[in-house]
Amino acid sequence: MVRELSSTLEDYLEAIYRIEKEKRVTRPRDISRDQNVAGSTVTAALQSLAQKGLINYEPYEVVTLTEEGRKRANQLFIRHSIIEDFLQNILGLGPERASATACDMEHSVDQEALECFVCFLAFVKRQSPHGAKWLDDFRHFVDEGMNGRSCKQCMREYMKELRHETQS
Repeated sequence: MVRELSSTLEDYLEAIYRIEKEKRVTRPRDISRDQNVAGSTVTAALQSLAQKGLINYEPYEVVTLTEEGRKRANQLFIRHSIIEDFLQNILGLGPERASATACDMEHSVDQEALECFVCFLAFVKRQSPHGAKWLDDFRHFVDEGMNGRSCKQCMREYMKELRHETQS
C-alpha cells in the first residue's frame, strides 16, 4: 500500500471522515458537493483511495473508511483543526477564511511545526496567565494599531529589517 497521498486525495479522505461524522454514511454525491467537483472526479479519487486500502468503495454504494483510512483521516482532521484554531483564535481570521487557509496549509506543515503550533496554542490559551490579555492586545494592534503606528507600518519595518539581515 502506498503511504504517501497527494493533497487532493488527503482532502477527499478528510471529507469522507467529516461527512461520515455528520451524516453517519458517506455517498459519492455528498463528497462531490463537499469538494465542489463533478461526480466523475470523485469516482476517480474514490477508486484511488480504495486501491490504497483507505476506503471501501463500490459504485452506487456508500463509501466507508477502512481502519487505516479512519486513522489517516482522523490525523488529517486533527491537523486541520489545529491550524484552523491557530488562524481563527490566535490570528483572528474569520471562520471561512481560517478553514480554507488551514486546508491549504495542512498539506505542507510537517509534524515538528505542527507540534510547535500545539505548544503555542496550549501556552497562550492555558498556561500563560496573561494569554487572554495578550491576545486582546494583539487583535487591537491588528485592528487599530498602537502608539500611533498601524500593524501595516510595523510589518513594513519588520520586512525592512529582515531584508537588511538577509543581505548582511
